[in-house]
Amino acid sequence: MALFGVGRRATHGKEAVPGPGLVQPRRSLDGWTLEGTPLADRFDREELRELGTLLHGVGAEMRTAWTYERAADLLERAGERPQALAVVEAWFALPEEVRKASPAATRSLGRRRQRLRSRLGAPTGPAAIPAQARTSGSTPAEPGTPPGASTTASKGAATKGTSRTEQATRW
Repeated sequence: MALFGVGRRATHGKEAVPGPGLVQPRRSLDGWTLEGTPLADRFDREELRELGTLLHGVGAEMRTAWTYERAADLLERAGERPQALAVVEAWFALPEEVRKASPAATRSLGRRRQRLRSRLGAPTGPAAIPAQARTSGSTPAEPGTPPGASTTASKGAATKGTSRTEQATRW
């Protein structure tokens, strides 16, 4: 709603920054700054400084979920939904073990991603996932196999790294 001048901040007639590319802050004497970018007119000084630091962390692929959550929250509140979606997509482009380390934040960011995609009319299928996040060996699972299970191994064969209980309870 901030895009229409309703809500917490008026946009002063500015259009949203086009996506999906993420605006990168530049280095300054005081740290990272977004001065000179289209986002500079949308935030007050304190939020702009915080957002510059957060977007630097996103660009550097920091592995803390809070960085992505806070940056997406600030951008979405200011009406910058394409940039917020780019931040959330950057979280899902990180390796899977990073996302598994904070499952609550991953679920929260997943809900935010779905909401942003529906509001922006962005595709929700695998085409929307960045190429670097996709694995080359990802194929659809066979019906009846649990997610993440190998489709090449037979159902009764022992797989390296699984316990006997897991093997016995497999589908």
